[in-house]
Amino acid sequence: MNRITIACFLLCFGSVSRGTAEEYQATPVSSIRVQPGFQVELLRSAQKGESSWISMTFDDQGRLILGLDDVGLGRLSLNDEAKKIPFEKIDNTLKHCRGVLYAHHSLYVSETNGQGLHRLKDTNGDGQFDQRQLLKKLEYGSRFGHGSNQIVLGPDNNIYLVVGNDVAFPEGVSPNSPYRDPHNDHLLPNPHDAGQDDRVGYILKTDPDGKTWEILASGFRNQVDMAFNPEGEMFTYDADMEWDIGQPWYRPTRVNHIIPSGEYGWRWGTGKWPEYYADSLPSTLDTGLGSPTGMVFGTNGNFPERFKKALYIADWQNGRILLVDLIPNGASYNCQYEVFLEGGPLNVCDMQFGPDGALYFITGGRGSQSGLYRVTPTAHQNKKSTAPEIDEETKNLAEAARLLRRQLEQYQTSPVTDINLIWPHLNSPDRWLRFAARRAIENQDVSRWRARALSETNSTAAIAGLIALCHQGTAADKDAVLAALNRIDLNQVDQQQLLALLRAYELCFIRLGAPTTAQADLVKQRLQPLYPHATSSANHLLCDLLVYLKEETVIPQTVALLTDTDTSTQEEQIRAARTLTFARQGWNKDLRQKFLAWLAHARTFSGGKQLTERMRDIRVDFLDMLTEQQRQQFSKEIAALDKPLVEEETVPARPFVQEWKLDDLEPHLASVTTNRSYKRARQALLAANCLKCHRIGSTGAQIGPDLTNVGKRFDSRAILESIITPSRVMDEKYLYTVYILESGKVVTGRPVGVNKTTITVETDPIKQTTVPVPRDEIEESILSKTSPMPASLINVLTKEEILDLLAYLKAGGDPQADVFQK
Repeated sequence: MNRITIACFLLCFGSVSRGTAEEYQATPVSSIRVQPGFQVELLRSAQKGESSWISMTFDDQGRLILGLDDVGLGRLSLNDEAKKIPFEKIDNTLKHCRGVLYAHHSLYVSETNGQGLHRLKDTNGDGQFDQRQLLKKLEYGSRFGHGSNQIVLGPDNNIYLVVGNDVAFPEGVSPNSPYRDPHNDHLLPNPHDAGQDDRVGYILKTDPDGKTWEILASGFRNQVDMAFNPEGEMFTYDADMEWDIGQPWYRPTRVNHIIPSGEYGWRWGTGKWPEYYADSLPSTLDTGLGSPTGMVFGTNGNFPERFKKALYIADWQNGRILLVDLIPNGASYNCQYEVFLEGGPLNVCDMQFGPDGALYFITGGRGSQSGLYRVTPTAHQNKKSTAPEIDEETKNLAEAARLLRRQLEQYQTSPVTDINLIWPHLNSPDRWLRFAARRAIENQDVSRWRARALSETNSTAAIAGLIALCHQGTAADKDAVLAALNRIDLNQVDQQQLLALLRAYELCFIRLGAPTTAQADLVKQRLQPLYPHATSSANHLLCDLLVYLKEETVIPQTVALLTDTDTSTQEEQIRAARTLTFARQGWNKDLRQKFLAWLAHARTFSGGKQLTERMRDIRVDFLDMLTEQQRQQFSKEIAALDKPLVEEETVPARPFVQEWKLDDLEPHLASVTTNRSYKRARQALLAANCLKCHRIGSTGAQIGPDLTNVGKRFDSRAILESIITPSRVMDEKYLYTVYILESGKVVTGRPVGVNKTTITVETDPIKQTTVPVPRDEIEESILSKTSPMPASLINVLTKEEILDLLAYLKAGGDPQADVFQK
């Protein structure tokens, strides 16, 4: 709840206004807000016949080449007078050019709706590209327009193509690529996800002539662009699936640090991997709902030093450019971000620093009005934005860790002389180093390290080595792998080791084969006492494994979690219910009746477009388990599932306790640090609706700020104050937008849907109330000065519940924290 303000500034489509000369006009700079110390200029608006502009690159003469939304390429020769910037159509055949790059005296074009990646050359110097070569044919099987996207020149002078999940891996890619052969690796694959292929978004690398091709990393949804920092590290900005909101497999828009062989876990439908899968890499920064487009580092700009070091990422839906600070953390990074520039409407598609050091960006996409803008620093010094302070020791340690990671990465595509150069790093406390080491091990002949994986005694290294053997071994390895996993002492593992161990069990059964009855019984004996677990992440893996192993006690335990709505979130309940549809033995009349009651309750859930479909799938699969006699037995309950909901059912209220003030609770804050109740804290989180907007650890939604580390940044008083008076201090990233219409009507909220004529604005994040706003009726849009978080959320909690809630936030949701130990 720390300033629960939910995202955005807006708008998806540029408005079109016409003056007396019938000129088309992009969003004026008067509707754009930029950080102090900078100015924005509108250099040119697209006119009739100039299409919508979706990608951009500067050529060797400083001219701007544009990829067009429909067909072709355009070119602008820049000067300071907008009316004198000529637009020239330089191609009329390439379809929907989402990526353009001028490099190596050539123009590389990503033709999304056509053949693939092209190289164009001007061989006679007349300014026209008279030579064209198809470097790589890409089979674009569009579902949602996630094809080949931007093209980037790497620091190694190679060409990097960003490809969304609608394009299969192309032919001719090196079998020795860092990333190879993606698997879904689902222990209990959802049958309703069947029929989709295994395509995932990826990064494709080639030399300037297109002779060699490699897949660098994969597991993305629809990452549009990528960027290199001064150290040569790669980053991308991946899209969410907004239809998944309110469901456990929702993944917010995210910045990913890309490393060779990186697996980032996007899969189709309900199969998206959670971040705690040990065989994947986590997000580097989550930015909530949005539509990621262009990104660029400030390295080549003439901005002040604080801004040269930042990463800039564009959010098309929310009409903004975000400034991201990278904070070294071991072999990777953490991030923090703030709004650099925003407007309404301001659908930013791409941006680049020009030869003059200014930041240029274009708006457009989906046939909307385009404009070319320039951002330059002013004489006024910006004291508002400050870079994070990073001490020299942290910098040095992180630099050494990244260097070590790169040394390990070389063995992901080449043999190592001595396995000992890699193996010790499987025990690294740094997840990124462990990942790089495991991938390097997997690239070595398995006969060189199988025995070591099976005999390793260090738990962290053993689990990593056994995951590698699950990936590279055969069915003949199953018995030995299971025996090695069973030797790991469950009483001696921490939370991360437990999650990795559970995932290793899954991968053993998925890749190496099903256990025998005796093997299944032994694993059940080990895992059953751990369930239910205090954390939702462990509960997820334990429930899946116990159901897979046909442990019948898991059914009453999981049904109890479903019916305990005081401590289980909507997302946790949906995941558990989905898993129970795979459990065929262990049901009785009472359990079936309780599950049907939960299905009735679940109709009150709110979320994205696919929530209704996913809940219907769970219902269908459960009813399919019933015999005809059982259907007759529960006919009344089944029929009730189709009855219209009564409003009172959808919004159950908790009794009002008190209108709490800071003065009421401040004298008691000292007791936040000891003898608190974890269960009561969870109940308080749900009662106050915190988890409908926020994520803490692996629990909750991801609409508002992630509160996992809020307790490390603020003391109990500051957290409490932000809950009681959320509008006192607000983060601009999460402010609502106020839309003032020509009729005088005012609508305040965030956009959740857009088409050519209407913006759908969510005005209440908890009830998910929406209002349609006609785009042509918007007269003005401004930032709200009031937090969307209601100030009364904790008025339904008792004093002890509030103190438990603060303890939970301070502990980052960790049930093992000292504050919860009696």
